[in-house]
Amino acid sequence: MRKERIAGLAPVRKIGGAVLSLFMLVGMASCGEKSDPNNARLEIKPELGELSEYLTIESKDAVISLSEFTDDGEPYVKIMSTLQVKVNKDVASNWDFDLDAVILDKNMNKITSFGHYDIDGNSDYDNDYHYYLKAGDYRAEMETSGPKSDWDGEASAIWEKIIKDGAYVALKPRWDSAKYAPYKAGSGNSESVDENVVAEEVEVDTVADSGEDWDQILDDYESYCNKLVAAAKKAKAGDVSVMTEYASLLESAESLQKKLENASSSLSVAQATRMNKIAAKMAQAMM
Repeated sequence: MRKERIAGLAPVRKIGGAVLSLFMLVGMASCGEKSDPNNARLEIKPELGELSEYLTIESKDAVISLSEFTDDGEPYVKIMSTLQVKVNKDVASNWDFDLDAVILDKNMNKITSFGHYDIDGNSDYDNDYHYYLKAGDYRAEMETSGPKSDWDGEASAIWEKIIKDGAYVALKPRWDSAKYAPYKAGSGNSESVDENVVAEEVEVDTVADSGEDWDQILDDYESYCNKLVAAAKKAKAGDVSVMTEYASLLESAESLQKKLENASSSLSVAQATRMNKIAAKMAQAMM
C-alpha cells in the first residue's frame, strides 16, 4: 500500500522556524507576586463567551508559581498554576476546553499572553463534537518549562513587568472557532468541516488489516495537530510561553512520521475519514 504522510508535517517545520525566531525575539515571561518574585497572585477575569453557559471558574485568583530544577545537570525553569472550575451541565465541543491566559495591569491593559490552562476532558468519536465534559468539578492546570538560558534577556524584562504591574489574568477559550452544545453520547451535533480543505488526502483500502493500532496513531495525530495550531496561534499573538513547545512539536511530528513510514497495514474507511477530518480542521484553523 502507499505509505500515508501525516498532513502538516512539512508546515510544522516552517512554522517551527518562525516560532523559533519569535522565541528569540520575545523570550519567556515569568511572574511573581510583588512580595514574592516566584509567585504571582492575579485576579481572574473570565471571558468565556458561549462556554459560560456550561462552565464556571470557581477560583477567584490565579496563583502562578515559578520554580527551577535541573535535568542532566542543566538548569530549567518551570511555571505552574492550578484553577478550580465547575461544569454546570454536560457539554460537547468541536475543540478542547483549554483556556488562554492574558496578563493585564490594573488599567486592564495587556502585559503579555501567558500560556494556557488545560482541562482534562473526554472524547466521543461517534459524536461530531467529539470533545466533551460531564457535569462536575475539574482542575484547570498550566504547566510549562524550558531551559533557563532561553528565559534570559527579554524574558527578564517581561517577568519584572508582571511582578510590578500585573493585576489580572483574563481567561478565554483557546480556540476562536470553538462551538458548544449539550452533550449526549453518540449524538450528531452539526460540526461544519470542509473536508475538501485537507493538506494531504489519504488513500486507503476499504478494510483495515491487522497490525498498527491506527486508532492510537490517530489519537496522537489529533493531539499533535491541536498543539501545532495552538502554537501557531500563540506565536502570531506574541505569546511568550510558546518557546517551550517548539522542540516537543518537532519530536511529535518525527515520531508520527516514523510510525507511518513503518506501517504495513491499512486504515479502515472510518479511520481514513477521521484522519481527513482532523487534517481539514487543522488546515482551516491555520488559515
